[in-house]
Amino acid sequence: MKKIKLIFPLIALFSLTIIAQTDNVKNEPGYVDFGDLAQFESSTGVTEVILDEDLLSILAQISTDDDPNVMAIMEGLKLVKANVFEVSEETESDLKSKINSIDSKLSGTDWKRIVKTRSEDELANVYIKHNNNKQIIGLVVTSMESSGEAAFVNIVGTIDLATIGKLGKQFNIPQLDGMKNQKEDNDEN
Repeated sequence: MKKIKLIFPLIALFSLTIIAQTDNVKNEPGYVDFGDLAQFESSTGVTEVILDEDLLSILAQISTDDDPNVMAIMEGLKLVKANVFEVSEETESDLKSKINSIDSKLSGTDWKRIVKTRSEDELANVYIKHNNNKQIIGLVVTSMESSGEAAFVNIVGTIDLATIGKLGKQFNIPQLDGMKNQKEDNDEN
């Protein structure tokens, strides 16, 4: 019973630390505020992943046994945030509107769109942001498949597109799996 009483204050302290760090990362140039996504959380399939710099560091150390490259991939990252929602007839229009709103917001800034997909039942955008040294410091993925899933992903920090797919595989974020191929396609253009 004493252990249980000790766990709750530790969880509260840990939660406050994460909230404070998330507020700090909002000032990073690679951070994008997707706005209020709470209206989509009532759908039957919801996944939210928020990995701040400290958690990424811990996970990198743990993951070195499985893949020694994971530590190098996560070294410069400050935040990995993914919100994935099941698309239903009720939410499809609002999700499409949210993705289009984010697309409009990023199109008029110094974010560079590297992927745009529009079809009857699929919508996707991938944006990157560079610093003055031409390093990628932000990545945004928004995607939606009718009768499938909608995803909002933001990765903040120094990013290598050639290895970011491994990060998606490690943490089961399928929208990141094809990033290496997308980078190679852009390098050819």
